[in-house]
Amino acid sequence: MNKTEMLEAIEERLNVVNKGLLRPEDFNDEYLEEITEFYKMVTARGDITPREQSAIIEELSKLRK
Repeated sequence: MNKTEMLEAIEERLNVVNKGLLRPEDFNDEYLEEITEFYKMVTARGDITPREQSAIIEELSKLRK
């Protein structure tokens, strides 16, 4: 799975309203491992609380260019 597919899946799973928040072109490829870890965590979990959603989005935002 590539960076674009992972970010889209994270965005969908977290019900992100602002669809431009996780644009693949805003993330350097050097963060692919971190993005992969977030993807695995988000897709492996059953329910994600709103607080957890906010925290995950905040951490992903820190990886943006």
